[in-house]
Parts: sequence; C-alpha cells; structure tokens
Amino acid sequence: MPTLHVRVGRYPLLSELCRAINELRQDRLWIVPEERNYPPALLNLIRNRGLRSNVYRHWGSLFLRDMLAVENGPEVKLLKRILSASVESRDYNVVAEYENHLATQCEAIKEYIAPLIQNYNIAEVVELKLYPLSTMPPPQIGRFGASLSKAMSTSVHLAFGAPPLHLWNQFNLTESFFARGGIHYLVKEWLDAHAGEYGEIKEGLKPHLINLVSVVILTEVDHFFSTNLDFVFHEEDRLIYRWALSQYSGKVGFGDHLIQYIDHLNTNWPPPNLEETKQEIPSTVVHTIQMKSRVSIQDPFALLASTRWIGDYYDIVDSDMENGRSEVTPFLVLPWNSVKAEEICSRHRMRKSHDGAVLDYEHMTGLEQFDTTKTLCLLIDVELGESWRFVMLCPSARSDTGYFIETSDLSQIHTPIAFVDSASGRRIL
Repeated sequence: MPTLHVRVGRYPLLSELCRAINELRQDRLWIVPEERNYPPALLNLIRNRGLRSNVYRHWGSLFLRDMLAVENGPEVKLLKRILSASVESRDYNVVAEYENHLATQCEAIKEYIAPLIQNYNIAEVVELKLYPLSTMPPPQIGRFGASLSKAMSTSVHLAFGAPPLHLWNQFNLTESFFARGGIHYLVKEWLDAHAGEYGEIKEGLKPHLINLVSVVILTEVDHFFSTNLDFVFHEEDRLIYRWALSQYSGKVGFGDHLIQYIDHLNTNWPPPNLEETKQEIPSTVVHTIQMKSRVSIQDPFALLASTRWIGDYYDIVDSDMENGRSEVTPFLVLPWNSVKAEEICSRHRMRKSHDGAVLDYEHMTGLEQFDTTKTLCLLIDVELGESWRFVMLCPSARSDTGYFIETSDLSQIHTPIAFVDSASGRRIL
C-alpha cells in the first residue's frame, strides 16, 4: 500500500500570476486585490498567450509543471524573473488564512482519499499538494494541476479558486472535492504507466477515459458517488458514461481487471448508435464554446453591457453576414417578459407566474424557483429544423451598467441551461 502525504502548498509566484491575469481580464474576484502596477513585459506576455476560457488552466498547469522541473520554457523563466522581484514585499494575509484553514483539513482529506488509492501500483509514495488561490474568479472551483511520476513517488499538485471561508461547503470544497481531483491525476499517471498493456486508444475514447476510470474507482468505494451518477456526469456525457460503466465487470479494486476493462472499451468503441444517442442529448454551454462557432449578436433591447466575454468564446460576425451562412448562428439577448422569451421558456419546461416575477423550473432534482427580476438565464434553445441558438434571458429593468457574464462563470457551465444571479454573477443552478 502506498504512503499518502497531503500537504498545503505555498507558492506566491503562482498566486501573483493569477492575480495579474485577473487584473488584466477584469474578472470578477472572490477577493478584490489592491491595484498593482505590473511590468508591461508581463502583461504583453499574458496577452500574447491569449486570454480565452482556458487561461487559468493553461497558466496554472504551465507554472506548476515548471515548479516540478518538467517544463523550463523561456517564457516561464521570463515570468519568474518578472514576478520574483514583486512578490517578496506583498501581503498575503488572505491567502495565508485560506492555507491555514486548509491545513487543518489535511488529515481528514488523507483519511478520505487513502482507501481510494490503496491498490494503485504507481509508486510507493503519493503526495497530494493543494494550493487555494483567492484570486481565481467565482465560481472557479475547477482545478488546474500537474502530476509527476518518478520511480518511487508520484506528486499531484492541485490549485483551485478559494471563496470566503464561510462559503467553502456551499461550493463543495470538501474532502470529496480533493479526492476527486487527486484521483483524476493519479489515474492519468496510471494510464501512462500501463499504456503498453492496453495499446493505442481509439479515436474519440481518450477524452473520456481518465474520467471513466476515475468514476469507476469512486463509485466502487464511495456511497455518495455510487448513488448519484447524475451528479458526477456532465449532461452530454451521461449516456456514454453509463454505457462504458455497463461494460465494466464491477470487481472492486484497481488491478489487472481494469486493464481488461480498458481493452473492452477500446475494442467496442464507439458504442452502438452513439451518434443517435448524442443527438438526443441537448448540447451544453461548454460544448458550444468548444465548437468555436461563429455567432451574430442580436440584442434588440440593448441589454448587454459588453460583448467581450462572448468574443472570448465565439467568433463574432456582423449580423448582415448571417443570411445565407448556415455556420453563423444567432446569439439572442432578451428580457424575461418578451414574447420570444415566453416561447423559449415553454420549450424548456419553465413556467412563469401571472405577473412574470417568479419562474418555476422542473429540474432533475425537483422543482426550482427563481426571481426573474434578479436572475439571468443562459441556455441553448433548439427549434425544429434550426441549429442551436445561444440565448441569454435578462431582467427587463436594465441597470446603468447593463448585464454581462464573466468568462470564468461561463466556462464552468456543463449543462444546456444555467441560472445566474444578475447582481453577483454567481451561478445559481
């Protein structure tokens, strides 16, 4: 059985880098930092690398890997040189508070994750190092990370957005959160180590494989996950994952039978009628982002304050280019009380009260209610014979600053519909 160490990492350069990205992007923050005057070389470097939806994952992974001496590219060396001169005198009271809070949980996290890795044949020592970053924007609780496998040890480094301490449970920053992240990267190392035993992965399976194997482990040992598969899987992947798990023999543990499981998936991939199955499942916000679609923005009520966040994900074209161009799809921005919004609500099982102030939504976990005067709704609306339309429903009484969704918020939405608080920008459902 491997020895497991859980530690809290303290890496001010990474914190400072995320702070600089936030300041440059003007993202909504958990904690608003004091204004910094960053060197132009740093800002140009970040701009040149791009500021799209994966910017935190890219830079976090890049920097963590450099810390592990896996990557020493010239731009990373430049980053370290620029930042190292500015971080020594900075006050990290907030970050230190989060780190100290997390340090008190390390033993509980260790007890939670240890049974999940007891049968791993990866290394004799596994180290999980955690980095709470208050400068990552809400609801950025997704992790970026890096793992490094050596002859006798495996190190897993995870960094995550840290909300105010009293909100940690609300955003599921619990022992199971860290277990999921740690298992994900350990599985990646295990798959690399055993690549010769199951051969080359077929096209289309690899993006799912790490998640599939991770879920196999979690559902075997964790009652919560074994009874809440709908919580684990993203909307568009649920049927694919259910099919894949049905091919699994169900044996407990992490031994040779798992290689046989991967072989079986590989042999039978893609699943029968996979394309038909996928067509029946609504696209998700993230999927449409990944398509890099061309959109024309239709905002007839002038509700949007800015389209910068849309441009981070889509190629925006003029509305007059839409005609005759099937690949250009409309991005609709409407108030809740418009006639078109009424039609869209009807198609998505949303019912409004007579005065239009309260919305009932039949979610898979039960009936949810929202105040339409305080709620934004992001959804993908599909009409018969039409391609998807990305729709944003807003309160009709627009503030002076208008409505907008931060890119970091949008990147976390893996469902075909999402509700967001119009004041804070925090996702509600």
